[in-house]
Amino acid sequence: MAQSTSSRAVAFLLREFVGDVLYFPVWWYTRGLALTWRTLSNRWLNLVNRLSLRILLKNMGKPMYGDYTRSGRIISFFFRIMLVVVRLVVLGLWTVVEIAMLGLWVAGPAVAIGMLIRQLIPSGS
Repeated sequence: MAQSTSSRAVAFLLREFVGDVLYFPVWWYTRGLALTWRTLSNRWLNLVNRLSLRILLKNMGKPMYGDYTRSGRIISFFFRIMLVVVRLVVLGLWTVVEIAMLGLWVAGPAVAIGMLIRQLIPSGS
């Protein structure tokens, strides 16, 4: 006997829903984690390029604005040292933020499932 279209549709939707729910953790910790890692590392490398630390360190001994006097060279050197320190602090803080975001990505489903179980199982008071 042939099944009706609506019963086949409901069976298909249930099968797809269950398959997606079961596949979610696999995707989250494989492809999703790789995609998140790639995105975060690209953002970090983009920040490194925007801070231009390599160029700043390469030109450390050269005077700024073509001021070749002794005082101009000394001021330029110490100003560049200050710039390097500030930019390294910014890079360090951003690295901490990105590591925290990756940690949240890894811990997110476990925390969500733990909170769901905590809500579903009543505590004995």
